[in-house]
Amino acid sequence: MNSLAIALNMLRRSLFQRKGLLMYLVIPAAAVSLIITVLGKQSENRADIAYLNLDQGTLGAQVVQELNAFPDYRLTLAASEAELKNDVIKQKVSGAFIIPADLSEKLLTGGALPQLDMYQLNSNESTVTLQISLDGILSRYQDTITLFSKQGLTDTVLRDTTLQTITQIQKHQISPEITDLHIYTNPNMHIVIGLMLIFMMSLINNTVSLVMEDRKLRTLARTYTAPVRAFEIVTGNFLGSFAVGTLQVLVILLITRYVAGYEYGLPFVSQFVILEFFLLASMGIASTVASMVKNATNMNVINSLVVTPTCMLGGCFWPISLMPEWMQKLANFVPQKWALDAIERMSAGQPLSHMWMNMGVLALFGLILMSIGSVILKPTETEAGY
Repeated sequence: MNSLAIALNMLRRSLFQRKGLLMYLVIPAAAVSLIITVLGKQSENRADIAYLNLDQGTLGAQVVQELNAFPDYRLTLAASEAELKNDVIKQKVSGAFIIPADLSEKLLTGGALPQLDMYQLNSNESTVTLQISLDGILSRYQDTITLFSKQGLTDTVLRDTTLQTITQIQKHQISPEITDLHIYTNPNMHIVIGLMLIFMMSLINNTVSLVMEDRKLRTLARTYTAPVRAFEIVTGNFLGSFAVGTLQVLVILLITRYVAGYEYGLPFVSQFVILEFFLLASMGIASTVASMVKNATNMNVINSLVVTPTCMLGGCFWPISLMPEWMQKLANFVPQKWALDAIERMSAGQPLSHMWMNMGVLALFGLILMSIGSVILKPTETEAGY
């Protein structure tokens, strides 16, 4: 009961105040939700494509009509070839193509498959898929015309029959249904999770600062003179810090999942368990840093020198795979790497039971570092100048 009283007192000093409620719960949840709104969600972007139809027949218009039905492109008609090239140069469009004047004539006479002129500043996903789509449309037209030509139809009947068939094809009376199996990982998720880890570490540093404040004002020394065992005091401070961090994790997950509507791609419980293990490691780092600080006013400066570099090294701002090999090896010595790795692997389909190594490493981080930092609870030590 003594430990619970100490833990509740820490909650009262941190969360049960307007400033603490804003700092520990509202601001982190709002910041993460804002990042999700700006960067986190995967949007279906349509590529802007310019085109110029010079075809004298009707198949050129059919190509444009069928391509315009694709959800991946937004077609814009150019007034001239010069305007089309200018739009590509100024990057107003992702790419452009020109339908030649003899497209219908070559196809209907059984000639070679015509090549459309493509314009792009650099090869990207939109232009590559555009080329594949155009080649597929022209190949279907050519196969249809070849099939009717083998039946000995006259030119007029061949043209009419081909156009009727193409018109029926464009109705897409049989359409596929795409089933999303969620076997991919959201490429922007590491930004969202990384920001969440940064707020968690900053929060734990603030709760440890409360213990340092007690040491500065000799409140901790007076607590040790009471008929309370040292183990109960240590446990109470640990439970208070852990409870504050757990509430923050719950609030952020609930808001980002059910209010902002972000899809992490993994179960709520699995993500919560990994973040709890990371919370334990963060408490170890904070207590170790605090044990080396003799003046509470320097705590924020030293935290900035610890939190920011470790988050950068652990992959909170960019994927670890983009870093040099020697930095990737160093990332194994920061807990952020193990938390991010576990969440990304679970979002790709692996269960929580396969994350035993990640959870074990995070637990070791917390237990070893908290053992080293437990010196801050010694009531005989005071800050410099006191």
